[in-house]
Amino acid sequence: MRLRSGPRKDSHWRSLRAFSLYRLLVVCLLLAVEWLGTGPELLGEALPQVFDTALLAYLVAGLVLLALGLLRRPAYETQVGLQAAVDLPLITALMYASGGVASGLGMLMIPAVAGLALLVSGRWALLFAALATLSLLAAQGQGLVLGVIDDGAFTQTGLLGAALFATALLALALSRRARESEDLAIRHRIDLANMAELNAHIIDRMQSGMIVANDQGHIHLINEAAWALVGNPDTDNPSDLAHLSPRLYAALQEWLMDPAQASALTLPGDARGPELRVRFTRLGVDRAVGTLIFLEDTAELRRQMQADKMASVGRLTASIAHEIRNPLGAISHAAQLLGESEDLNTPDKRLAGIIQAQSQRMNAVIQSVLRLSRREDARREELSLAAWVTQFAEEFRRQKGLDEIQLEALIEPADSRVLFDPDHLHQVLWNLCENALTYGRSADGRAYIRLQGGARQVGRHATLDVMDQGPGVSAEISHKLFEPFITSGRDGTGLGLYIARELCENNGGGLEYLPLPTGGSCFRIHFPVPE
Repeated sequence: MRLRSGPRKDSHWRSLRAFSLYRLLVVCLLLAVEWLGTGPELLGEALPQVFDTALLAYLVAGLVLLALGLLRRPAYETQVGLQAAVDLPLITALMYASGGVASGLGMLMIPAVAGLALLVSGRWALLFAALATLSLLAAQGQGLVLGVIDDGAFTQTGLLGAALFATALLALALSRRARESEDLAIRHRIDLANMAELNAHIIDRMQSGMIVANDQGHIHLINEAAWALVGNPDTDNPSDLAHLSPRLYAALQEWLMDPAQASALTLPGDARGPELRVRFTRLGVDRAVGTLIFLEDTAELRRQMQADKMASVGRLTASIAHEIRNPLGAISHAAQLLGESEDLNTPDKRLAGIIQAQSQRMNAVIQSVLRLSRREDARREELSLAAWVTQFAEEFRRQKGLDEIQLEALIEPADSRVLFDPDHLHQVLWNLCENALTYGRSADGRAYIRLQGGARQVGRHATLDVMDQGPGVSAEISHKLFEPFITSGRDGTGLGLYIARELCENNGGGLEYLPLPTGGSCFRIHFPVPE
């Protein structure tokens, strides 16, 4: 007889305490019947003193067993044995003192054996039934020999013993069935708990916001994405949708008045959150138990749509670029040979030069498109921003013939470190500096470029600004500056800034344009936070 830990162990201890309470109830009823003198005359008529002693011992033993069950000391198996050691002899003594089986007290053996059989498993139940039967037969025989019992009534005693075995077998079968059902219920409960935990992890890590609320606006579930989309509110009642997001609560109440209407709507942005795409779904099979609310940032949806569109355009343009690259090379080579001919006059040579120059420009566009379509994964490294920018500035000055005044570099603090692909960072920064050199010249015709940045004290978020003293970007194109093929110059391809931003985002950062209040432009590179 072994007892396993966990929910089954608790169930067995509860059953043991319930059986102890039953025993005390029986003893108290017998005491009440005897003391009030309203019971049958058979109770204790043969040996009154033995009856009273056995009944008192039964009461004390019942109290002790109940206390041991509450304390769970000693072990469960030991306590079941103590229960049998108390019930079988004392019930036999009560029956013996009342005149044997004819008194009817022997029937108390049936619930006692049934209870013990339910508390244990296997052959122990049959052992208890056998011991109870032998005890009854021995008491009946001894009473007949000593003259305490007038009639042996062995037939009744045998039938009672058979009833005890039948009770033990039935209780054993019921106990086995109950344990199987309990094991199945425990397994199902564990599976449900695991499934609930898995669902909680999945929901919490979904990019879409998800809220489950009842019709009164009480929130049962909200994931991190939804909390961020409603503006990370600082509220004393996070379970109340009306306090968390009044606009979302108002939309829910309006939809509940007519659930048959369109389940998706757009909520305009406000100071507490962005513009949201909201979808409502009723929960419940036979009756509604709440509403599932999906939240999506419309700006993010537009960004994804734009990314998908640009991916398709990128694949298409890459295919076209491959097709026109060979004939373009032939045109450029033919223009070069034609320009070197001695038979051409000056105007024709100038036209050949135009053909060659425009062919080179077209080839630059093709190179950019092919580089964009490949979208190589970033190989990020931890870089010392000050040392890297200083080396880049020296290289750019040398290539473009600039002095230190025209290209300054200042990184504070000097120990700032960033995570970025060095090749990608070189490409982005070179493109921004070339743009500043081309479009950001000051009134005196010279270019003054300043590279300034570093890691912030809060959050260790590092940035790098590329600033010039030029006229800045016109308001007409500032809002679409990073879109492909947008340029303010006649010689530009309109892909440089787009590719630069894509490379920054591919590294987990970003690129934005900031107009300077004193005039000029500032392009800020955002680096990801080092892990």
